[in-house]
Amino acid sequence: MIGKSKEEGTVLLTTLLIMSIMAVISIAIIEDIKFAVKKTININDYAQTHWYVRGAEDYIENFINNQYNKLDISIRNDTFNKSQSLIYPYEGGMITANISDGTDCFSLGSLITSEGKADVAGRRQFEYLMGSLGIPEFKAKKISYSLSDWMDADTQREILGAEDGDYLRRSIPHRTSNSILSSVMELRSIEGMDENIYKLLRPYICIRVPGSKTKFNINTSEVKDAFLLSSILGGSDFYDTALAIIAERPKKGYDNLQELRSSQAFQNFQGDNVAYDQIVFEPNFLWVEVRVDYHNASRVVSYEYDVSTGNVGKIYKGWGYESLRPKLKKKEL
Repeated sequence: MIGKSKEEGTVLLTTLLIMSIMAVISIAIIEDIKFAVKKTININDYAQTHWYVRGAEDYIENFINNQYNKLDISIRNDTFNKSQSLIYPYEGGMITANISDGTDCFSLGSLITSEGKADVAGRRQFEYLMGSLGIPEFKAKKISYSLSDWMDADTQREILGAEDGDYLRRSIPHRTSNSILSSVMELRSIEGMDENIYKLLRPYICIRVPGSKTKFNINTSEVKDAFLLSSILGGSDFYDTALAIIAERPKKGYDNLQELRSSQAFQNFQGDNVAYDQIVFEPNFLWVEVRVDYHNASRVVSYEYDVSTGNVGKIYKGWGYESLRPKLKKKEL
């Protein structure tokens, strides 16, 4: 009888052990299934946001073609002086698009010509902008020469520039791109650049194509834009003049260059290196920032459209929050 009891006890323990193992395996399988289901749902949500992004892009281009282009110049300036929001809700989420005048940034494409050669005038204006922002002259020259070396088509190093040899000596070696920057974030790779200078420049710069001169819409400019305007006027010495031009702008805006040059702010102006052709009186570019939400998925994308010729042309598309242009706070001005 004692032997039989031991056998029954052994069988019972073995059965309990097997059931425990099966329970653990079942729980693991269920967790894997739950994870797989959640992963599938997330993949589907993000796939759906991709299509919503494409829909938003089509909607924005349709808006620019069919509504923006029909507006008078004065209305364009008034409308896009501040960011305009377009909101489109749908089941499970919403599209938010902010459209503003993008004719308020320095074109890094102006540092090289359309043929891929260094552009001295564009480089000098970039140095003016950095000088107006308080970046030391030598540092500004180092960055501007290195940037034109990075983008130009040749491998010849400028005196203050940097070519392949300089970057191959880094801890993570790489070469210059010999083409226009793919995004503003690429500026971090340039010799002489550091994070503080990058953050200082970021609100004032954009990419655009090689040879594209900076355009500045005087009629939608704000106090923060005086740094950029001073670079067009000839440097940091003319920052006060730039401030006065913006502050004294008529309510209706300046109609043309003749009226601008007749303004009080220009009466005692002594500059002789002004790029008047870069000052415009209506938006030449529109900057668009889009956020798409669908259930647990979100996507952020930014666009820039060239509207200077009446034909809408998309010239930039960037993903993520870092592609957006930072909004300056009053204490930063």
